[in-house]
Amino acid sequence: MRKPIGDVYPGERVTHAAMGIIYGAMLANMVPVIWDSCSLPTGFARIDTSAPIALRWTLSVMALGVFASGVRDLCAVAGLRVGRWPWHDVSAQTSV
Repeated sequence: MRKPIGDVYPGERVTHAAMGIIYGAMLANMVPVIWDSCSLPTGFARIDTSAPIALRWTLSVMALGVFASGVRDLCAVAGLRVGRWPWHDVSAQTSV
């Protein structure tokens, strides 16, 4: 258990240290790319890819799932009853 002072679970410090090191390494590798892209013109262009249609549909369905999860989180933050699903039975509770 956590100490009342605010201690963390065993291994949590090590996990966060590793995550910080990996994130720092990722940022260090991104800095030259970002620096070079600052001098390029802005804009969008359509690029045709040869990705399989199954991959495109799979990624589209996954994107819809992430969007639905975000809407559910927004409902939970707003205090709406539908935001409690699936953790609490919405029909069994009468008060919010």
